[in-house]
Amino acid sequence: MAKKAPIIKPKLVIAGPGAGKTHNMVDGIIKALGEIHSNRYIAVITYTNSATNNIKTRLAKRIAIPENLFIGTMHSFINRFIVIPYASVVLDKIGQEKIFMQCGTDDVFELVKKKNGKDYDNKAVAIMKAKIKDKLNEKGMITFDQTIALARECMGAEYVRRIISNRLQFLFIDEFQDTSNGIAEIIEHIRKQGKTEIYCVGDPEQYIQSFDSSVKVFGNIPILKLAANSRYDVEFNQANRRCSIPIITFLNKFNGRTFNGNKFEQKIDNSFEGPPVFFINKPQHIKDMLPVFNSECNKLAINTRERYVIGKKKDVIRRISAALDNHYVSPEKNSRQSLLGAVKDTLLSTLQLNQGQFCETHKCDVFHLRKICIAIIKAIRDGVISNQDTFGKFLLETYDLKVNAALPVMIENFQVMVSEADSKEYMTVSTIHTIKGLEADAVLAIAKTEAELLLWLETDHSIRDAYRDGEKTDYPRLGYVAFSRARKLLGIACLERISAETIQQLEELGVSVIT
Repeated sequence: MAKKAPIIKPKLVIAGPGAGKTHNMVDGIIKALGEIHSNRYIAVITYTNSATNNIKTRLAKRIAIPENLFIGTMHSFINRFIVIPYASVVLDKIGQEKIFMQCGTDDVFELVKKKNGKDYDNKAVAIMKAKIKDKLNEKGMITFDQTIALARECMGAEYVRRIISNRLQFLFIDEFQDTSNGIAEIIEHIRKQGKTEIYCVGDPEQYIQSFDSSVKVFGNIPILKLAANSRYDVEFNQANRRCSIPIITFLNKFNGRTFNGNKFEQKIDNSFEGPPVFFINKPQHIKDMLPVFNSECNKLAINTRERYVIGKKKDVIRRISAALDNHYVSPEKNSRQSLLGAVKDTLLSTLQLNQGQFCETHKCDVFHLRKICIAIIKAIRDGVISNQDTFGKFLLETYDLKVNAALPVMIENFQVMVSEADSKEYMTVSTIHTIKGLEADAVLAIAKTEAELLLWLETDHSIRDAYRDGEKTDYPRLGYVAFSRARKLLGIACLERISAETIQQLEELGVSVIT
């Protein structure tokens, strides 16, 4: 009897902020493309659309993205590879045609409740929600919160697990700390088939999801459980190429978690000394804090667009916005690449060529490519290009270029970019959740209360990891995410007046207090 092939051991990389996670992943994807079989897939999974676009953009600059390379969010991966092809086969309750709703079952229930004009007790609510799910499923309509549950049911079928694993030769998962127990279960099903090489990368200290019914203790999040599992090959990437030396030193106050007897701390991989982390001790009025922050930025010649002001609570964000007289931009607008660059990447992606291949194939230089992109922008502005069909028609009739792949972005995104007013002199304002994954030269993180600030500054892991009744959000790690966005300058502030003990705690952490 032939021996069963050994299961390929997945790689789990623990990497902190500024470690070059995306850069290393892109390198790994390009290496995998050299080994991929034509009938199999590479799937690259992220947790946000912005992260997806970032990986696509980086890859498009180096290669022509092939059809068997999938890059998308976890939900889009599950929908494409599991729910769409198998939900109707495995589960009788799902209609053949699938419509994915960008809302949850609770949202649909609230609409039904409003329409009926009556209240329901807890038992009636559960019954009504179950009926709503069944009714929607019969029509092939799937709410956002059902996707993972349906995928898990599908993966319960052995033949589905086998088919999916045969399709997937490589599976890359970014921001693995945000993986839920349900998603971890799906990944484990794939791992056990022994057909897929799995690469995961994440940072437990940047886990800022809400606790749910399956995760009440921080130590039970999948990345920590799998890091202690001998079935995974765990590696450390302890470099920090993003932050200045004082910021890295400050961040390491909150690191120090032990994995299999090895302590994780970031190593300085940046020669920029920079000023110390500072606290602006001017409570209540954000208008008093901003001049201090801007003055510190000016000392380092940091331009306005590279200044982020962030907080957790939405009412704090509203106060920041008001203090700036609404002269600010969102992270999405600030992190967006230039319109010309976005059009060029989109054009090359649809032609299935990189820049060098385009110039070689069409015997032209980059200036001719730029000219075509400018013409596309003008056609979008004039309404000649309004959708994928008119995009392809314009290229074929004007430049004899035939589109070979679907548009990676919607034309509406370009229409927004074309019409946007210039905002180069505006700072970026955002919640910490939204800013995750982005970075700037200077960051000012504003806590609403002293209690919130103290949780941001907590260094004891037993306290940082604790579940707090009545509060679903991981406050200490929110502080860590906020602090680690800064490259050169990090400022902290609080809307409440803080005690002498808190000032002493800041100073013990190496923070300079500005009054």
